[in-house]
Amino acid sequence: NISIPLSGGIFLAFPIIYFLYEAYTIITIVYLLFLLLGISSDLNIIDSPKKRFLFQFIILIVFTFYTQMEVFPSRIFFIDNFLMGTFISFFFTAFCLMVLINGSNFIDGLNGLLLGYFLIIILILFHLNLLSLIEISTEATFFIISIISFILILNFSNQLFVGDNGAYSISFLIGCLLIKIYNINNYISPYFIILLLWYPCFENLFSIIRKIIYKKNPLKPDNAHIHHYFFIFLKDKLNLNKLWANNISSLIINLFNLMILYFGSLKPFYTILQIQLIVFSIFTYIFAYFFLRKITLKNMK
Repeated sequence: NISIPLSGGIFLAFPIIYFLYEAYTIITIVYLLFLLLGISSDLNIIDSPKKRFLFQFIILIVFTFYTQMEVFPSRIFFIDNFLMGTFISFFFTAFCLMVLINGSNFIDGLNGLLLGYFLIIILILFHLNLLSLIEISTEATFFIISIISFILILNFSNQLFVGDNGAYSISFLIGCLLIKIYNINNYISPYFIILLLWYPCFENLFSIIRKIIYKKNPLKPDNAHIHHYFFIFLKDKLNLNKLWANNISSLIINLFNLMILYFGSLKPFYTILQIQLIVFSIFTYIFAYFFLRKITLKNMK
């Protein structure tokens, strides 16, 4: 068997460093730290999930305190009162980024699922003219979109994987840029930002709850995610080969997310719409998960 390189995140790092280093020096440096942490995971240099989580936590705590980065205001009265003017807000921001980073690593189980999802986010931000708000030029956006699209083609054809290096670094960067956008223009509903990131974040939180309920170690990876069940469903029910089942599963999931995020982008200032879309997405996920899980386990008997 030919080993498929886990270097998608490394290729993407070059244009990101070139275009963003001057405007976002600290964010770019921390982005590189997460890239290196992901590489150490891919090479099994740091093979313990506990150690990786510890490194993530330390990096994020130092980063949020140093940059004073906050997810604020949340527009939830008691949360804002609790966080306002306290160091706890930086721990909260670090926690949110950590949920996103590890959730993004979870969804990187199908070709194109992770990169495709973040490509959708970038396209929506570009469409709403929000990237120029944080000094990312049209030239930089087009070039990064082109690189992601090229890596996606290689990914869909099983020539290149994103790896932990890509999942860690890209999700950290997107999370920081979205916080920057909201801090500059908080007329945008914070729930629009949550909607943009709902899938990897909910995947992480749902996986932790699921493993606790089924008495499994929440830190250990498994193949009981919704995208795995969807892949098995398409492979077995439609008799597709593994590559086609993999790619079609990814495309269908991201088409659903494209629809949800597009509707949210029509009124990014309208909080009620964003909450409705988040709730709809979560209920759809839960229904689809247990439906696919039931079919998969039934076929395994």
